[in-house]
Amino acid sequence: MKKKPIVVSMGEPSGISSEILIKAWKQRKKYNLQPFFLIDNFERVNSLKKILDLSFNSALIDKPSDACKFFSTHLPIYNIGKRISFELGIPNKVNSSLIIESIEKSFDFVLDKKAKGLLTLPVCKKTLKMSGFKFNGQTEFIGELSKKKNSVNDEEIMILSTTKPIDSGKNLIVGLVTTHIPLKKIFRILTKEKIEKKLKVFNDSLKTIWRIKNPKIGITGFNPHSGEDGLIGLEEKELINPIIKKYSAKGMKIDGPLSSDTCFFKNFRKKYDGILCLYHDQGLSPIKTLDFFNSINVTAGLSVLRVSPDHGPAFDIAKKKSARINSIIASLKFLENKIDD
Repeated sequence: MKKKPIVVSMGEPSGISSEILIKAWKQRKKYNLQPFFLIDNFERVNSLKKILDLSFNSALIDKPSDACKFFSTHLPIYNIGKRISFELGIPNKVNSSLIIESIEKSFDFVLDKKAKGLLTLPVCKKTLKMSGFKFNGQTEFIGELSKKKNSVNDEEIMILSTTKPIDSGKNLIVGLVTTHIPLKKIFRILTKEKIEKKLKVFNDSLKTIWRIKNPKIGITGFNPHSGEDGLIGLEEKELINPIIKKYSAKGMKIDGPLSSDTCFFKNFRKKYDGILCLYHDQGLSPIKTLDFFNSINVTAGLSVLRVSPDHGPAFDIAKKKSARINSIIASLKFLENKIDD
């Protein structure tokens, strides 16, 4: 059976997305990377040779399978759109349509089994929103694409994972019940039904993607010290405890509600295969503290597995040619190891 390449969406053209992708390809032998290809405007990518002072060969491909032919000597690029005007460090909303086209085309190639997995490069959420983009991030957009193109009600979950934690402890894997929404809106959508849906897909993802036969999951509380038995809030008693009781009775190994000021410590987190967090920064803060440069972002629960470097477009260093490739390398290796051809 022929190996299928990984497809990479272009990300924000004014940030470090292209830089880290090109640098990763240039280090393909060092990291023994399997073939991948980029969906972007061919002329734009090649203009970076001069802008970033990066030497690389590129090949224009007509179909994903061509990537495997060229990858060893050329960066394969599937061309979309017309050459755009962009300036490093300064995002422009007029480029949003090309970014969105790249994500959707990448998704389609994986859905049609022409690529083995999807790696999305960092985008600027604010710039996309200014152009009329309805979603708060790529996670939500890809979830909607899956529902639309599969005609099934898939439930996506955003999962973050360390790959080289600085305390040398067990890798931390966190799933998020809610993602890119303001804290003041959390209570409106943090229902038992929503928590249960995310818990089930998190449990399934640990089994199917991380290949953990019977994962043990910790679930965090919402309030300080997980509510102190109702002294500092009742959400744990009213929302979390009934869910733990229900799914423990069904055989799921679940524990909590955990106090998020202690549960991420090395000696504590070793008890769990994954920790389900209720809101964005509750999960992202420990991930980035433990493994700022090497952590990855996984969208699971869909027919397409999507992974992304766990950082943004970094406009502040876009002209400095200093972007690190740790996270994109970790993302590529994750896709290589978790998906069979």
